[in-house]
Amino acid sequence: MKKYFYEIKFFIFMRILCDGIMALSVAALPALQKKLFDLITGKVINTNSFLTIVVIYVICLLGAVIFCYFSMIFSWKAGLNFEQSLKSDFFKSIFSSRYENFSAKDAGEYISIQGNDITALDQDYLTPLIDIIQAANKIIIFGVFLFVNVDWRISTVILLGSILTIMIPKWASKPLATKRNAYLNQMGVYVSKIKDFLEGFKVIQSRTRKSINREHEKALVTTKNMRFEYGKFKCLTMALEHLSLSCVSAIAFIIVSILLLKHEITIGTCLAAFGYINVFIEPINDFMYDLNSVSSLKMTKEKVLSYLKEVPNDELKVKKQFNSDIVFDNVAFEYNNFSLSGVSCRFEKGKKYALIGHNGSGKSTLINMLMSYMTEASGTIKIDGENISSLDTAQIMYCLNQNEHIFSDDFMNNATVFSSYSESDVNKVTDNLKMKIVDVVKSQNNSQQLSGGEKQVLGIIRMLTANTEICLMDEPFSAIDVKTTELLENTLLNIEEKTIIMVTHKLSKNLDKFDEVILMDSGKIVQKGTFEEISKTEEYKKIQMVQA
Repeated sequence: MKKYFYEIKFFIFMRILCDGIMALSVAALPALQKKLFDLITGKVINTNSFLTIVVIYVICLLGAVIFCYFSMIFSWKAGLNFEQSLKSDFFKSIFSSRYENFSAKDAGEYISIQGNDITALDQDYLTPLIDIIQAANKIIIFGVFLFVNVDWRISTVILLGSILTIMIPKWASKPLATKRNAYLNQMGVYVSKIKDFLEGFKVIQSRTRKSINREHEKALVTTKNMRFEYGKFKCLTMALEHLSLSCVSAIAFIIVSILLLKHEITIGTCLAAFGYINVFIEPINDFMYDLNSVSSLKMTKEKVLSYLKEVPNDELKVKKQFNSDIVFDNVAFEYNNFSLSGVSCRFEKGKKYALIGHNGSGKSTLINMLMSYMTEASGTIKIDGENISSLDTAQIMYCLNQNEHIFSDDFMNNATVFSSYSESDVNKVTDNLKMKIVDVVKSQNNSQQLSGGEKQVLGIIRMLTANTEICLMDEPFSAIDVKTTELLENTLLNIEEKTIIMVTHKLSKNLDKFDEVILMDSGKIVQKGTFEEISKTEEYKKIQMVQA
């Protein structure tokens, strides 16, 4: 967290400076009131002294207002920069994490941390933390003015009583933090639910609407109850703080009254004492409230920082050129009820490969392990003799998924991934793909509104724009019509310099365009060879019968 405080140190310093000047201005007011009343109740009224006190009083009032305004401006600037920096680093950390780590949580939880937890750190951690320094400054300044301008007995009672009240936040901090963390975690669950329901909008109709509303209501009520539990305990601690401070004010009031009745203090001192009781108690109250806020965010702060500590592995060697082959050597992988075992195969540079087999046979798993979305349990995967776990392969390898994500943006930002790839390369690709569907894809302002097949065409344009030597494709034509599929497939397979590994469920004569067909079943490679060789095997005929 030090990094983020350092980035806004200027705004914090200016805020504290402005608060200090404002506190001096406010602390001077009761002292001036005392001098004014002592002057008026005296035997001789000095007109010049009277006017001087009034002018200084007005200047102090104006000074308090002006520096209060600047204090708030610097506070806003510090908070906004703090939140921006945290959110920026949070997303950089998430985007740099391994897919396995990222997919362990629902996207809604990340959204909740970004929208709720980090905002809470700004509003209920950073701001109160600065306010604690401000309150401490006020306590020191008001304390000095109190002892200088008011009877020491009154000052001592106010000071000691205020110090005792500071023990309340310390008692309440741990349970308050636990309750707040539980509420924020539940908020993450609720956001995930909302995201899930909205993404499944097509499923919501007259028969399902009531049940989905009921599920939403359950999540909403649980979230509300957890927030209430947190709020109820927070109200209790605040009430106890107000009670303790009210007791201090009452005791000070009684002592002032007794001393005034005994004529041991003047009316001016009495008035100043009442003024300082109010201005001194206020920062004590702020101090306790802010201390509770900071304490309640302890677990949230640790959770957010745990993400920011996940620094991407910069030690990975950037692979810039594909020279010879990809080799799977006795690779095994297990996940839930699925297992991949004893997979050994070789993909040569420039050749085209088709992976076929039943659903769940392990075809997509091979692709996912090549992309490091999954990590093999045993065995090795090597590119040009180097272990894939030590490589950054983004420069040489691109994976096109069946449901490739399309952003809610225009064609060019989708094709270039927001200028990650060259626009000129996009134009070259689209010029070579002379199809009406490409024109339709290019004309849509919001690419999310494209049909399933059109989105897949956009995904293929994006892959070709990335211009990698290795193209991995997982059912890339599943939503595209037969004619367009044939045109696109021919275009891809005729690019000599590209190594293509394609997962496909379509068993047709088009498979003879591939250099090698790999047939998988139950997590194993059962046959591999040319289509002519594979098509004669019993395993291939079984798959044909199932699809028929």
